[in-house]
Amino acid sequence: MTPTLKSETPVLYAAPLSGFAYKVALTLRLLGLPCDLRVVDLSVRRDERPGSFRDVARFDEVPTLLIDGHALCQSNAICEYLARRQSALHEGDESQRLVVREWLFWEAERIGLDLAHCCAGRDFGRHPPEVLAWYDMRAAKDIERIAKALATHRFLVGDTVTIADIACYAWLPYAQAHGLFAELPEPVASWQARIEALPGFATPSQIFSGEAA
Repeated sequence: MTPTLKSETPVLYAAPLSGFAYKVALTLRLLGLPCDLRVVDLSVRRDERPGSFRDVARFDEVPTLLIDGHALCQSNAICEYLARRQSALHEGDESQRLVVREWLFWEAERIGLDLAHCCAGRDFGRHPPEVLAWYDMRAAKDIERIAKALATHRFLVGDTVTIADIACYAWLPYAQAHGLFAELPEPVASWQARIEALPGFATPSQIFSGEAA
């Protein structure tokens, strides 16, 4: 494994259909950190993907970020590192820090499962209709949970955007591209608009087409 030196531009291995990869790419943009984006074709068998990727991707998955001599895997772990590194998109005191981490773990268990499968089932057509309907139902409940949290705050942890918001937002554009959640509860719709108005924001298509470079 050849690490990336701190003085070098970070290298992000990602895939256009991955909300997990978009989460990290968006975080980098919001933090003003340029990266060398390297697209991995997930339709290729894992053992046939480029050796440069397999050498650093611990779980053979995107995203994988080479930065500061580290090869970082798992999207929420990467976002945590970036927020600490840049002292931005992060929480305030210890109680807020714990809440952000709670949201990150919740997102991994719920949205990272439910919305991801809502999209994958439509992208690749491999889910039986009843399975896809089950994921759609769970995803709708996830949106309700977010709406409840946003009823009294501009963002998930108070009035300042954190990586918890980016994590929970990342799959939403993909789902909406499939016609899901065109009508969101008002708190969620306003929250989405606030995220998309952040300086440096870019959509998945902008990032992966190179328009946001």
